Formats: sequence, C-alpha cells, structure tokens
Amino acid sequence: MRNLLLCSILLVLFLVACQSSERKETIRAVTPSIEVKESDGTLSDVIRLSNTLQPKLGLTFNGLADEDTMIKLLDELATHQMTATFFIEGMRVAQEPELVQKILAYGHEVQNGTLTFADMSELNYEQTYKEFFLANQIFEKHLGYTPQYVRSRSGDATENMRLAAAMLGLKAVVEYSINPQDRNMQSAEEIVTYIERFWSSGAIIHLNTYINPAVIEAISLLAGKANEKSYTLTTLSEVLENQYTVSKLEEIEGYDAIQMNANYEDAEPHIYYRKNTTKKEVALTFDDWASEERTKEILDVLRQYDIKSTFFLIGSGVEKDPHLAKMILDEGHEVASHSYYHRNITEMTPEELQGDIVKTHHALTYALQESPLLYFRPAQGVIDEKSAKVVAATGMKTIALYDIASFDWNTDYALQDIYNRIMERVAPGKIIVMHVLDGTETVEALPLIIEQLQQQGYTFEKLSTWIEQHSEESVD
Repeated sequence: MRNLLLCSILLVLFLVACQSSERKETIRAVTPSIEVKESDGTLSDVIRLSNTLQPKLGLTFNGLADEDTMIKLLDELATHQMTATFFIEGMRVAQEPELVQKILAYGHEVQNGTLTFADMSELNYEQTYKEFFLANQIFEKHLGYTPQYVRSRSGDATENMRLAAAMLGLKAVVEYSINPQDRNMQSAEEIVTYIERFWSSGAIIHLNTYINPAVIEAISLLAGKANEKSYTLTTLSEVLENQYTVSKLEEIEGYDAIQMNANYEDAEPHIYYRKNTTKKEVALTFDDWASEERTKEILDVLRQYDIKSTFFLIGSGVEKDPHLAKMILDEGHEVASHSYYHRNITEMTPEELQGDIVKTHHALTYALQESPLLYFRPAQGVIDEKSAKVVAATGMKTIALYDIASFDWNTDYALQDIYNRIMERVAPGKIIVMHVLDGTETVEALPLIIEQLQQQGYTFEKLSTWIEQHSEESVD
C-alpha cells in the first residue's frame, strides 16, 4: 500500500505544475485509500520556545527556494558556523531530494513542513492527517527517516494539527517565538533589528527561504549580534535537548498549594512590610519582568556584591520566558508572585483575583520546577482589607509589601533621583522595592545604592529570613 501511494504521488508530481494549489487538489484525489486513524483526543505538544538556560536560539526556515538561492543560504550559514532546522513540504522533498540531501550534508536538519504547504486553518482532521502522513512517507523514501516535528506554512498550530501529530507519533507541532515576517520584504537590517528586540535563550526564530532574498544578507548580521551577546544559533533539536523543564506541572510538589476558595470572609491575612529592628539591615526586593538582557544585568550586579534578593515576578512574563525565573532562582535568589496581569487588585472581583493568583502560581511552579515562595505582592502595592482576605484564602501565606518605593520604574527618574529616594528613607529593617524593567536607570543606580549602604554599615537579607523569624517570634 505504501509503495502504491508513493508511486501515485510521484506520478502526480510529474504531471502537474508546481503551483501549490494545483498540487494540493491533485494529491487529495489520490489519497482516499489512506487509513486515517481516528483521534483519541490526545493533543501533541506545541513548541514556541525551549525552556533552557543555555545561551542558544533555534534558527528555523520554512520552505525550499530554488537551488541557487539555497546554496547561497547554506554557504552563508556555513561561513558563520550556524546550523538550522528547515521545515520543507513533502512535495518539494519528492521533487528535489538531492537538494534536500545537500541541506542535510551541510549539517542542518530537515523536518515535516506538511505535504503541500496548505493553509492548515482550512483543513479538517482527516485532511490534516493526510498532509502529515504523506509527507512522512516521502521523507522515509527519499531521506531515510521519519520527521519528529511538523510546522505549517504560517507557523501557527491548529487543534487538528495537534490531534493528527499525536496520532502519527510526531513529538510536537512547532510554532515560533520570534517571527520578523520577512514576507513583508524588509531589508536585512530591519529583519535583524526585529529579531534582536526579542532575543532570548531558547527562542525559536522563524524565517523563510523562498520569499525575501534579504534573509541571506541577514545571516552575517545575525552572526555578529550572536557573537556580541555570546549566543549560539543552532538547530531546533539541539536547543530542545537542553530544556530543564522535565516535569509536568501536575507532577511538581506544591503545584496545588494555591487554590480558588470562595470562603474568604474569615481568612486572616499576614501582611508584612518591614522588620522591627535596630540592626543595620535591609531587604532589597525586585518587582515585575523584563528582557533577558536586563534581567542578566541586574543579576550580574547582585552577584558582584554577593547580595541575595527576593523577586516578585509577573506571571504572564514568566509564562512567556520561564527560563528567566529559573535563572533568578539558580543565582540563589527567591521568587514569589506579583500577580499574572499586574492589575489593581482592589478593582478585581474575588473570582478574578483568585484566578489570577492561581494562574501565576502555576506559571512560577512550572518555570522553577518547584513551588515558589507563597508570598504575594500586589501591583503598585495597592491592597485593602477585602482583597487581602481574598488573597489569603487561596493559601498565600504572606502579603509582602515594602516601605521604600524607589520609583525606578518611572522613566522620567534619573539615576540620582532613584538614589536620593532610597538614601533619604533608608533605616534598619526597611524593605526596598526596585524593578526589573527595560528602559530604566535601575542597573546604573543599583551599584551606587549598594555601595553607599554598605559604607553605612548595612547588610542585605532575603525577605524570607525576616518573615520566618517573625513567624517564629509570633509562635513563641
């Protein structure tokens, strides 16, 4: 049966023109004998990025250009010692197997780009299954292996794609985290500028081989940026091999420590905003979320001065780039919740607020592969009695506030303004809040603040140390 199908496909390739719409209609005419496995409802994974702490990005290309263009692209990649993953439609593999073999010979990998590069959003489950199945058959015949991953022409994953991929044993449907939309015919500089905006470990870059010739020119610029930032551009498989998220959320102890609870009226929140002490010590804390570059800059400063801090992270950011939360934890800092949407919690319904907190806890737990601290800091530090009860009822042990707001989030604040706000208010037991945000003066101000406090005899404590001491003293 398989040989008959392959012969039919090759006959069609010989008879029809290369227009994808014509190929698509003709191929469907010869595939009714395929036994389509009924879906059992299992969805394959969708990969948008790799949760890795390694400074690597996945470089991927869709489609197969003409041979001259492909050789230029392959030579450019070789010049800069880059490897990549090419998602190529099965029809083109059948038409030009020698060219695809050259891609493999250059050290790249080739994965399933569907059969005809059809618009997958328009296909039902049966049609999707056949697109994947026939492409796999062609890969086996001409390349000698079955692909592990599949991607659509647009790079978007439909539910039918996930269902079909699962039934065919494909590991995942691949999307992307960086897509400069080179089909808009930007220049090489514009393409690379866009990519650089979202540059991050584990990111998956989506480019095309056959639309915009500027993509070839962009390779050398990308190589330069990668060298500047000490990143490696490589295949999807190599980036995915370095993932640290080995456990699913439900397998991680403490993932359910925070739950919805409508009975909040009798909850007794523990609110903490400073330590009562005469000892010269402060707690330096950070709120919000930023790019990998800014996060690393702050971590570098803290490492330089051997200071450990408590980071209150926004769940939506953590969900997008979980490895940054893990990076913070691995540096010896603490991680806690700063809500998912960063809204004023006093304006949220109890259901909205608790849903937000649960969602953040799940994002943090998966990112860290362990439960975060069960501390919560509201956006802007705004809270009232009712919202405090609603938060506490979820299982959140402490609402951690602060009494020195640096205002470093304000882009109108210069380095000296941030420095003055903190130094004019510092005292033993104070909790300082700064922010992990792009475009601010935080990184520049931080060393000056730390050095001045150290000169005044202050030490820095993690917030959990104070809160645990407070709990023990309360019990005594």
